[in-house]
Amino acid sequence: MSELVNTPEGLRLLAAELQAASDIALDTEGNSFHAYRDQVCLIQLAVGLEDPHIFLLDPLAVDPRPLAEIFADPRHRLVVHGGDFDVRSLRRDFAFTFGRMFDTMMAAQVLQLPELGLVALLKRELGVTIGKGEQRSDWGRRPLRAEQLAYAAEDVRNLLPLARKLEAQLLAAGKLALAEAQFEKLRHLVAREKSFDTGAFRRIKGARGLNEGQLRVLEALWLGRERLALELNRAPFKIIGEQAMVEVSRRVPRDLESLRSVPGVGDLVVRRLGQELIEIPVSTPN
Repeated sequence: MSELVNTPEGLRLLAAELQAASDIALDTEGNSFHAYRDQVCLIQLAVGLEDPHIFLLDPLAVDPRPLAEIFADPRHRLVVHGGDFDVRSLRRDFAFTFGRMFDTMMAAQVLQLPELGLVALLKRELGVTIGKGEQRSDWGRRPLRAEQLAYAAEDVRNLLPLARKLEAQLLAAGKLALAEAQFEKLRHLVAREKSFDTGAFRRIKGARGLNEGQLRVLEALWLGRERLALELNRAPFKIIGEQAMVEVSRRVPRDLESLRSVPGVGDLVVRRLGQELIEIPVSTPN
């Protein structure tokens, strides 16, 4: 059973159920693939080993911070898979802290299992098959599609049984303490500051073949793309892809129509960056 939680009353009922649980499966979905300033767009929670109750909490509709006390309480163990992103993002967006955790990916690493991904682990340990078709969905758009909600629910549906099985293996191997030391580090992670390397355009594939004049065009595109991405809150590659940037720089267009004719150059780049690009003083490319 899964339900979408997007009202204060739904959140109150969710909190009451979590308070009664010792283990809580946790996952998040963000929009980093689509936005410059990524944010947590969905929080998936599950309680119960058999026929788990799954909650899909929409933090764009209801403030999840009333759950902070539950997350911070070590009487509740939060079970995640590859929880680095989840911990950092939830701390950044909602100032959550975490009392006790179990990470199934870290557990698999300590056990030296051959594959660490959730899909592979669920298949190997539980004989469960899940899909990853919505992995790059735009989770910031509303309403969420039924396919997105079904995908999100599957990410936590079997986390608690998986954790129980891996924990038993850790105990049998005498490695539980080693894994728990890793879980302890996980719960203290903080968000990384987003940074922009102004000189990284020189490391784009194909940039080494450009002369200095062409590199000036590429640099202008690199810096201009970043400005637009920040202003419009879009992922930079959504403004223009790197190979299109290199092609513009190679051709050095001298008018807007020539710029527009380069594959991968959209109207936004022409309108907002075009005049700047065609006015860059460069010699004719070789």
